[in-house]
Amino acid sequence: MVLLRKIADPVFLQILCDALASRNIEFRVDHAGMNALMPLPGIMDARVLVVEREFDAAERVLRDLEQLQLESSGSEEGKNL
Repeated sequence: MVLLRKIADPVFLQILCDALASRNIEFRVDHAGMNALMPLPGIMDARVLVVEREFDAAERVLRDLEQLQLESSGSEEGKNL
């Protein structure tokens, strides 16, 4: 398995896991609960690992989710102005 991304945000982690599972991409998460016990950014982040043959597909899913997150945060900022 290869590292797809380290993630500190538990909500985004759950969304990514759901998206990967819905596409039948084989993955696992290491250190998922450690950030709650010791919130040390970059050290105790959850690690999302995927099988090497599905890395490109998983990376596309991750990029799409990050883009949606950026668009969503941008539209929320516009509402506050």
